[in-house]
Amino acid sequence: MNWGEALLSLVFPCCCPGCGRMTEAERPWCEACLRKFWEPRLISGSHSGALEGCYTCCRYTEGIRACIIRLKYNREKSLGRAFPMLLERFPWWDRLAAYDLAAPVPLSRARKKSRGYNQCDVIFASFMKRVGKTYDAELLVRLRDTKVQSTLDREARQQNVKDAFHVNRGRSVAGRHILLLDDVYTTGATLREAARELRRAGAVSVMGFTAASGAR
Repeated sequence: MNWGEALLSLVFPCCCPGCGRMTEAERPWCEACLRKFWEPRLISGSHSGALEGCYTCCRYTEGIRACIIRLKYNREKSLGRAFPMLLERFPWWDRLAAYDLAAPVPLSRARKKSRGYNQCDVIFASFMKRVGKTYDAELLVRLRDTKVQSTLDREARQQNVKDAFHVNRGRSVAGRHILLLDDVYTTGATLREAARELRRAGAVSVMGFTAASGAR
């Protein structure tokens, strides 16, 4: 920490996103909150269709759930500081070494304009670049403004995102191994459909990765 960062930490001390307890900037989550949701795993049943599988860092509960909701719907972009610690703790980056191109699931143009940012960029972009992966925020485009997935049942979720994604003009994924990023994995419908488009465009393999999941 340089002197400028030290001064900022005195004026604006870092607090745990879960409980508000004072913490360090490099380790924003307190251990008590972290224990309630930390559960890195390969999600059972996530290998489906074009998707090789999906890894996640946390159970979608407690502090991490509240943090993601606030980031997405309350425009609290500063909560991006909550995620590097979790990504750094993920124990199996060696398994994902071959996936050198990382790309987020895109928002529709209207939703991104309304929110001001794609929460996946806030969660993942700086970390992926730091670990040597190419991060392409515009690799995929969403062709239409789909309904919010959380309001739909499993079957409706799949129909909602069917043919919703396309590889952006001028981008090539032929022969690439792609790490497909999203904030939350629920049924996997969104990731599977985005992976299907990437494979159609020539990607060799697509692995999912999310910050949290309610699925086992």
